[in-house]
Amino acid sequence: MVNVRCQRNIAATPHQIMETLLDHPRLDRFFNAQFKVVQSAVHPAIRGGNGCIREVRMLGLRFYEQIQHADPGSIRYQIVGDFPVRKHQGEIRLRQIDNNTSTRIDYHVRFAPPWYLPGCILRRLITRDINLALTRLEASYAVR
Repeated sequence: MVNVRCQRNIAATPHQIMETLLDHPRLDRFFNAQFKVVQSAVHPAIRGGNGCIREVRMLGLRFYEQIQHADPGSIRYQIVGDFPVRKHQGEIRLRQIDNNTSTRIDYHVRFAPPWYLPGCILRRLITRDINLALTRLEASYAVR
């Protein structure tokens, strides 16, 4: 299994960050991919939350991710099926710090790589992409 862990402190509340990360059609502001909702959330109390399925297009690939759980403390999702990786699980933990003025983001992804691509290469690429996305997310909340 490949594990990727990235962390960042961002000047926004956990609720603000949760809403931003569940605004699926606009995630391309942060990630190098396009996202489209193909199934709405089962429980619409949190828009884009539990049960929502999004199509992801990146590097000429198309696959689907499903939100398993979402609240202001965490977002868990998985790739539907075994492509482009197997046994994928993603978790984004959001922990309030600094008297509710900032949030500590712990982003963890784990998966089994395909037989034809070394896990160390995928780990490096995904770590770079997540860190870039967190940098862009942080910049979106920066005081101007």
